[in-house]
Amino acid sequence: MAEMFRSMPSTRRTLLRSVGATGASVALAGCSLLSRVRGPDDPPPSGVDDMPDPGNSARGATGEWSTFGCNAANTREVGDGEAPVDGVSERWRVEVPQLTYQAPVVAGGRVYQPDEDTLRVLDAAEGTELWTVEGVGTVPLIWNDVAYVSTGSAIRALETDTGERLWERELETPGRVTVPATRAGEQLVCGAGERVVALDLDDGTVQWDREVFGQVQDHPAVFRAHWFVITTRAGMVYLLDRDGMGGRRWQLPAEPAAPPSADTDSVYVNCRDGTTYALMDEGVSDPARNWTADSGWADRGIAVADGLVLVANGQELHAVDTESGDRHWKHDIGDWRHTAPAYGRDTVFVGGDRLHALDPTPDDSPGWGPAVRFEREFAGRVGPGPVLDDGTIYVVAQVADETYALLALD
Repeated sequence: MAEMFRSMPSTRRTLLRSVGATGASVALAGCSLLSRVRGPDDPPPSGVDDMPDPGNSARGATGEWSTFGCNAANTREVGDGEAPVDGVSERWRVEVPQLTYQAPVVAGGRVYQPDEDTLRVLDAAEGTELWTVEGVGTVPLIWNDVAYVSTGSAIRALETDTGERLWERELETPGRVTVPATRAGEQLVCGAGERVVALDLDDGTVQWDREVFGQVQDHPAVFRAHWFVITTRAGMVYLLDRDGMGGRRWQLPAEPAAPPSADTDSVYVNCRDGTTYALMDEGVSDPARNWTADSGWADRGIAVADGLVLVANGQELHAVDTESGDRHWKHDIGDWRHTAPAYGRDTVFVGGDRLHALDPTPDDSPGWGPAVRFEREFAGRVGPGPVLDDGTIYVVAQVADETYALLALD
């Protein structure tokens, strides 16, 4: 259970207290008898009335899975409201190496899958290869038909139709240049060793440069459409504004295991000490740790959706309340670390020993969760991924003895 740094109100905890003797304590134990017998709620209709505003970091950069964490805030929640919730069938598969440990990004009808030191770009409809670029071993950031990639020493801008190089900016540094983030396409913010650098999207011109402590990690998050959340291998967390000026900083006791995530209230960082930290609530005036939760460490990212922080630690999926840090439930997913939750249509999808699709809040209460919507087994482990785009799940899975594939499932 979580260690509390501050007591804050929680509508979910109020609901759980109200059921009291009817079994809330049993439900909090994880995959309880009550959790198993309760069925999932009916999902909402597919789609949304309005696509997310690109300037709203907590809802999505473009509405597509256009960066590591889906959107600018790394919440891993799709903004288009589309997801298969009744089961899936395979549309295509493309073989990948066994040691594929990164999930793709999907935007503009293209799938960007790192394959060792080569980035492969596939047609999302058919899985055919469109183009490749060597020397790129991480997923890109996609914005306005441009893929921004890290070569390790530079940021390179590629035209998404052809892979043609538009510009490249070398950053002289003893450390690694990281994959950038953006807030509504205003600038690219990336790490270059122990520096944070902002680049112009059109030509890579350096706009500002800020020193920090520790090698900057990939995929900064955007918080409240104003702050860039920077984490370093030294356990530092910084808030920097669009001019590079500092807002707050924290020293965590361990190295962050995954890029940070954020919602409208707090920043969430999962660390290699097996703890998830919620940093800051009620504005930037109080840089306290709001809560900590013993969740295990998750190096493929954490999801933040529907008032829950969702952490897949290689054996279990944990659902932690964003306000209080209380763990509502945990669910066995099998012994495989390279998976992370994806969220859409009131459903959380995660890999492990199979593809799991779960209703995290049956009866509109996380205390009764989770309820299984469907499961899909393959020949072996499932992940990295899943990710979601346009109602399709993309995930790497073992499909036969010593055969692994990137799958499109809908």
